[in-house]
Amino acid sequence: MSNSQINYFIIDSSSSIEHNDVDFKYYSYQNHNNNQLHKGDLIIYRRSGSASEWGNEFYLYGAGRFGDVVRQDPTTGNDIVTIEEPYLFSHCLMKQNLRTFDWTFRKFKGKWSNFFNMNGITQINEHDYRGLLERQKNMTPEIPELSDEEELLAVKCYQAEKNEMYFINDEAKGIKTYNAVQKFFADKVKFNYHYKSAVAGPVDEDDLVVARIIPWSENQEIRLDPRNGISFTKELAKAFTAGYFTFNDKGHIIISDVSAPDAETDKLLNKYKNRKIHMNYQYSPNREYLQYHREHIFKR
Repeated sequence: MSNSQINYFIIDSSSSIEHNDVDFKYYSYQNHNNNQLHKGDLIIYRRSGSASEWGNEFYLYGAGRFGDVVRQDPTTGNDIVTIEEPYLFSHCLMKQNLRTFDWTFRKFKGKWSNFFNMNGITQINEHDYRGLLERQKNMTPEIPELSDEEELLAVKCYQAEKNEMYFINDEAKGIKTYNAVQKFFADKVKFNYHYKSAVAGPVDEDDLVVARIIPWSENQEIRLDPRNGISFTKELAKAFTAGYFTFNDKGHIIISDVSAPDAETDKLLNKYKNRKIHMNYQYSPNREYLQYHREHIFKR
């Protein structure tokens, strides 16, 4: 139901301690100079191009509700506000995902310059807010519906990974963790690979899945580490998980001498023999994880 008392915004966040921003927890802004935002307003997070890890391209990645002012920073004059009801997108919305979006708060003329306000706070309408949430959800139909507790856990996974804390147990406060972790982990890995296959190049995104290098059940300490995941087509992911190919430390494919159960898989693997993984060095697979895969999963 529409609520005329609620306003809707896209806000920029750098998730920077220097700016007192902590994604899905705190937001800092100049309330005295810009009093648009009020408790109860709904927001969508945007990482601006200048703060983006993805080739200076902005993206939308989550949502929440404005809460109470918990502190005023005397140095900057900023209000620090809590974020309630945090919600992590199951698919970051990149430029290419938004070009065909039916924006109604402002006419999109094909260029993003000046589309979002320079002060980092852009007021939109309920139609656009609901539509953006629906867009990201529709891009990942394979993600199961999560409970409110699981959604919150997915956000905590996001925050833990930001702090390079990769451990998670099978359960957290009685909640099975796997689905929440997968929501965070799968999109994080695909995002790092620019929503492409690590070896096959551009493919239909519906055909992309994430394979863990070290299986979920083998090591709780690295379950949230995106460097333990690789984005593949479904066929390659299945072959990698089964051990019919692996990678050396430099990222080149090594094909097993053991034939796959079907000729089509063998043919596919031979097509990519000696192919090097396409990856940003910063997010490339951990060499220790690849070594584990070669020693314990790769078929010899």
